[in-house]
Amino acid sequence: MQLNYKKKTKETTIVFGEILSTSIKRDMYQGKHIIIFTNQRYYDRFFDKIQRLFSTQTIDWYVCSNLLYSNHVQEMMDILHFLEPFSPQENYLFIGFGNEGVMQLTGFLQQTTILKAEFWALPVSLQSYAMALMEERYIYKQPMELILKQENLPTRIFLDQTIIAKQNEGKLVDLQIFVRAALVCDYPLLHALFRSFSTTKQLHATSFTVFVEGLTQLYQKSAVEIDMFGKLFEEAFYITTNGHLLSENMKRFLGMLLHLFWNLEVIDSSFHIKNFMIWLKHLGFPIDFPSQISVAEYLQNVLHLQDKYPELVVLSEIGTIGVRESIKEKQLIQAIEHYQKLVMEI
Repeated sequence: MQLNYKKKTKETTIVFGEILSTSIKRDMYQGKHIIIFTNQRYYDRFFDKIQRLFSTQTIDWYVCSNLLYSNHVQEMMDILHFLEPFSPQENYLFIGFGNEGVMQLTGFLQQTTILKAEFWALPVSLQSYAMALMEERYIYKQPMELILKQENLPTRIFLDQTIIAKQNEGKLVDLQIFVRAALVCDYPLLHALFRSFSTTKQLHATSFTVFVEGLTQLYQKSAVEIDMFGKLFEEAFYITTNGHLLSENMKRFLGMLLHLFWNLEVIDSSFHIKNFMIWLKHLGFPIDFPSQISVAEYLQNVLHLQDKYPELVVLSEIGTIGVRESIKEKQLIQAIEHYQKLVMEI
């Protein structure tokens, strides 16, 4: 299946529901020197598959770390050093085949290097697919500390479900992408997710493909609001003592949850938050606040980050984007108390 995706003046062709060998035609890359940017994990798993796919062309690989935020300054400088010997007289195809950090690096470099290159994205998960749909490409000094930014979209995105299906450990991470988008701007989607993935067995047996087109449309309309939902609360874990004990994806998941609980303190909502939390726990999401992290210190850091995030996305109702508001300390404390009480009851 093919979709056309537009953000401002940029346009992307998306192909999904097909394997790479049928969706990528030789004439799309003929005459181009291919440079594939990937993570160590995916290089080890899929090198042979990707090498065979582009076997008629010259291929070079650059392998990044497996970090979620691998799009940092040092990695970018290492890539620029790697690219130095390449002739500016050739035509190149930069392919991001990896996690979201790889998508960010590939898109940023294609816009800023002197090499004449086209940018493709081959996401390995729905998480990296969602990042490929984002128009802004960031380079960080350290996780979430932005120093450079460019606007860029891939000219083509190829989403191969057979590659995504092999990332069983990422099923919860990918579901989280849909849940966040549904919370922010599509309440009926949240109901559909609950029906389709009500048990862990369904989660691991059911493909996300049927939801891809809907997710794409949501990102085309509200990508920034979806991406920013939970960002402040996520970043607070990076600057809190023992925050390093949480994985990057755990920080993001808890950031989304705590933003939601704060949002529910701001608005008068009939949303059944307890049922929602029971569902998440039943699927295996770790919903508890980590015992090794001081709640008081964490909340202080949330308030401290208001200088960076003066106003947050507020939902006027679940699935409906409202106005932006700043955090009030009393509401924040009530939100964390409500969250902790509810987790204890489940």
